[in-house]
Amino acid sequence: MIDVLFAAGNPGDWSAFPFGPGFTGSWLLAVCKFVFIGLVLTLIIWLLRKVFGPGGPLRDEGLDREAEAARAGRLEALRILDRRLASGEITDEDYVQKKKLLEE
Repeated sequence: MIDVLFAAGNPGDWSAFPFGPGFTGSWLLAVCKFVFIGLVLTLIIWLLRKVFGPGGPLRDEGLDREAEAARAGRLEALRILDRRLASGEITDEDYVQKKKLLEE
């Protein structure tokens, strides 16, 4: 079967699959190429996130600690900001402006 597809005299439509030149063959073949390449890239990205993403086996634990500390600091700052608004220390406009700064 492979010899038939890749025969030197008549390579057929599938000879350039999946990384061949552009839109050779039918439109279905072109769509299949893009879907195949998209699936391969999706698989690579998923594996990298699984291995090196949050909680992954090869991820540096220091990165998770730093992210958690930054998140906790941001939440504490938002609580203080909420308290200051509730007590009347700052105006609504100040609150919105400072909250935007904290969320960036």
